[in-house]
Amino acid sequence: MRVVLVGGFGHGHQHLQVWRKHPDVTALTVVGRNAERLATLAAEYGVAVHTDLGAVVGDADLVDICTPTDTHDELTRVALAAGRPTVVEKPPCRTADEARALRELAGATPLFCVLNYRFSPLWRRVRELVAWGSIGRPRLALWPVLADNRHLMSGDQFRADSARGGGALLDGAFHLVDLNPWVLGRPLRAVTAWLGRLAAEPPAGEDTALVVYDYDGGVAQLTYSWAVANPPRTPAATLVGDEATLLVPRSAKHALELVRDRATTEVDLGQYRSWSRNDLSNCLYHYVDCLAGRAQPECGWDDALHTQLVVEATEQAAADGTRRAL
Repeated sequence: MRVVLVGGFGHGHQHLQVWRKHPDVTALTVVGRNAERLATLAAEYGVAVHTDLGAVVGDADLVDICTPTDTHDELTRVALAAGRPTVVEKPPCRTADEARALRELAGATPLFCVLNYRFSPLWRRVRELVAWGSIGRPRLALWPVLADNRHLMSGDQFRADSARGGGALLDGAFHLVDLNPWVLGRPLRAVTAWLGRLAAEPPAGEDTALVVYDYDGGVAQLTYSWAVANPPRTPAATLVGDEATLLVPRSAKHALELVRDRATTEVDLGQYRSWSRNDLSNCLYHYVDCLAGRAQPECGWDDALHTQLVVEATEQAAADGTRRAL
């Protein structure tokens, strides 16, 4: 398989490492704008490099787009026009309208968005435990991310311009918005939200989001901030059911904790113990397996589009100061 990776720096560098190790990848080309930085990549990793996607897309079996959000639409169109299966980092596009148009343009051409949290052994195990009724009926879900990522929204970073990157909700909390109904097995029904800047300056979007999602029989609270100078250690999630509470650690290296009748039981990864803890690798490998006919897609572009629609409804709820149905 010949892979063309558009954007080999930043988060794209993690994609680069995955493709370098994939046994099916026979050729890897990295496309970027900075010829000097590309030359450094070529020397360090022995990959081909180019500054023009259009010049190399015809030789690709798969195009992986890992660039600033506002470029996804244009670059994906180049790949799809050449009939090439395409993987796009989250979020799928800057707007849901762009993402919807790309779905129509793709037709029968495979088009994926990187929802890699769904391929984490930790979150797989959590979803399984909830589905088994380990906590009873989910009533309250708390999803906290408190980080010091102020550097992401400064200088010439694309996230420093809301027109390019949106804000922390779209660019960072996207995964949690996607995970919430997937893990709980319940669709989100309504949203209220506050989005604001605690450290970032205009024209950057929000660096902090406080969101409440209603689902059938319960409520989920998402607290997401890149503006916490001294971030505390918190569970990745606390899932409260009418029979027990599940504490989800930040890393699969640690056991989950199931609290029932005031006693705490450690829970391991179960059938997912043998999985790689690199969820990005698991995700990209899965998409390759789909293209090779070895697997059926477990999530698709429509899943990412739906999450983007929820994000946009959340932004609108915050702007209006209203509760919005989803």
